[in-house]
Amino acid sequence: MHRIWAIIENTFKESLRQRILVLLIVFSILLIIVSLFLEPFALGESPKILRDLGLAVASLFAVLVVIIIGSTLIHKDIEKRTIYTVIAKPVKRTEIIVGKFLGLFLLIVILECAMAVIHQCVILIYEGAFDFPLLIATPFSLIEIMILLGILLLFSSFSSPTLSAMMGIIFFIIGHASPDLKLFADQTQVAFLKYLAYGFYYILPNLENFNLRLELVHKLPFHADQLLFSICYGFIYTIFLLYLSIIVFERREFK
Repeated sequence: MHRIWAIIENTFKESLRQRILVLLIVFSILLIIVSLFLEPFALGESPKILRDLGLAVASLFAVLVVIIIGSTLIHKDIEKRTIYTVIAKPVKRTEIIVGKFLGLFLLIVILECAMAVIHQCVILIYEGAFDFPLLIATPFSLIEIMILLGILLLFSSFSSPTLSAMMGIIFFIIGHASPDLKLFADQTQVAFLKYLAYGFYYILPNLENFNLRLELVHKLPFHADQLLFSICYGFIYTIFLLYLSIIVFERREFK
């Protein structure tokens, strides 16, 4: 366990050096500027727009961070040749994958929580009260990040950072287009396209399961069974991706 913790700590510190705090400053300034100029153009919808914008930007910033840093997690060690020192020690490759996953995920947790606090503070400044139900979005956004990080680790375990980043972006876009993919599969009359669309829908991660912005912004009721399904779905999919990453990384030869 101490070996995994050492990898977690090292990954966290290296990722932190990427000037990640600049994102928090940009996030704060963006929300404040939008809040200042929102009221004249919002036609009475400024509270909803402020909430929707805050949740959307926080999610997007976290996705950008995990794609930018996650796509280079393993390649950076290979480039610096530190991976050879690590695998020469009594450290299992499973521990490397799990340690790097948890190290970067810990950073994203801190980033997401900080942006959630900033969002609440901006709402307090302009409305005089917090909106704590919005915090429900944070854990579900983190589950989405877990899946994306698993995808990035899988591809970075055998490919270049560029390809890993591209696949992360593609999976993010397709993952949020899953409902449209399902709708296309239901409506198309071409058998080949129907089965192909259904295949992609059920195999690829459905990231819309973790998007609660509509319900939170418009104060719509939640369904407990759907939330529970989303949580289980996210953890099972992440574990599956980590398992695949470990298998691929175990078979990789370093020369």
